[in-house]
Amino acid sequence: MTSRVTSSRLDAISPAKRALLAKRLAGGGRGHGAVGLPVAGAEPRPLSPDQKRGPLSFPEERFWIAYTFEDQSSAYHVPVTLHLRGALSVSALTEALRTLTVRHSILRTRYPLGPEGEPIAVVSDSGPVDLPCRDVAGDVWELLDRAAAVPFDLEVDAPIRTVLLRVSDDEHYLHLTLHHIVTDAWSTNILLQELTTAYTLHLRGERPRLPELTVQYRDHARWQRTQAEPFARQLAYWQETLGGAPSDLGLPTDRPRPTEHRPLVPGRCITTAIPAGPALQLARRTGATLFMVVLAAYSAVLGRRAGREDVVVGTPVAGRPDPAVDPLIGCFINTLAMRTDLSGDPTVAELLSRVRERTLHAYENQDVPFQQVIERVGRRTDGRKALFQAWLALQNVPDAPLEMGGLAVEEAADVIEATKFDLTFHLLPAGDRLELRVEYDTSLFDEESVRGLVEEFSAFLTAAEADPDRRLSKFATHTSDLEVLQWR
Repeated sequence: MTSRVTSSRLDAISPAKRALLAKRLAGGGRGHGAVGLPVAGAEPRPLSPDQKRGPLSFPEERFWIAYTFEDQSSAYHVPVTLHLRGALSVSALTEALRTLTVRHSILRTRYPLGPEGEPIAVVSDSGPVDLPCRDVAGDVWELLDRAAAVPFDLEVDAPIRTVLLRVSDDEHYLHLTLHHIVTDAWSTNILLQELTTAYTLHLRGERPRLPELTVQYRDHARWQRTQAEPFARQLAYWQETLGGAPSDLGLPTDRPRPTEHRPLVPGRCITTAIPAGPALQLARRTGATLFMVVLAAYSAVLGRRAGREDVVVGTPVAGRPDPAVDPLIGCFINTLAMRTDLSGDPTVAELLSRVRERTLHAYENQDVPFQQVIERVGRRTDGRKALFQAWLALQNVPDAPLEMGGLAVEEAADVIEATKFDLTFHLLPAGDRLELRVEYDTSLFDEESVRGLVEEFSAFLTAAEADPDRRLSKFATHTSDLEVLQWR
């Protein structure tokens, strides 16, 4: 199962959020609350009427529309699987799951149509948790894949499903499928940390004590709907910044692009590691962050491959502007369209200065929902993703270890068979290496082409650190002299 172990999960987040989450996760696995946060037992305070129903947040609305108009596509399912070895207490696990559903009202939320024909969010009362247990004699992963693909009926179903597969008395797979309308990468980490902590404490006969939730997700949704004025100011920034941006990246492909709209495309994932030293040293020398350095390198390599001086790349941000929502499960994630100007044959130092300025401005305007940016800047109808077809995510916080009452716990993930973009780079700092997971559209690219692009990316970082005053036109365009990367 080692080939299926997840190596990266969190999306790129700000330094302040990184520090806060690192503190929280450091204590979460031991059953303690975060520094400075009161702790509460398993039963949170009762919900107010406003916390039981209300308007959708903008991320919820985006996924509800996708769910409705793309025929309940499993593209928006988030499967999570834990491989458990040892003596498992099914009753303690069931109680741990109930702790989460009671604590996080978003896990009990349905999305029916309201009187005006618009979707509304309705929180169901908490009750017993059903954990189906099934003995497995055949292919575990075939069963898990089928479980993850079953569509949700968001009007009547809870947005989370669970199943426990029993291979033997001391080997189980706990599988959860969540709809993306109620979760994101940050939230999935919260779910895993709180689930494993609650299990351990229930196993000991103790009442789980977790950081108190002072708000629920419906409070955040209502807050978003009051932000018309600040969102309008941020929209003006994005309209100016993205005005005249190229309609597509123009990256050469190995096969013609299909013209039909595809919410999810056939994909594959390859992983490797590149030296972290060049990127980290370049960041220190130029006053940039690691994200700024890898964004500049990614954009420069894509631009050179495409013959473009104007490159737009998508990147995620956590979307949690208030520390009160940091312990919440829910869909908060937002997207930024990062536009990089490669014109004038800049030096590496000049390019990083441009990227640094653009990135800081983007972070200052990161709250406005991306779908509003799309509506203002324009949509595409030719099968390409709006604004960008390349994605970059830098994980700044390593996954916290999962501890679960004497069990050996391993988070597992399905082999990638689909992706959302032409090309996606996920980077995770790991000591002196940058772990790199690359997803690519197999209908467009051959694996050899993607490997060559990754080697070029690594070579660019090495050469850029050696000479930040080198102009982009002076970088080699071939990879024959690159170090051999260890692909997995």
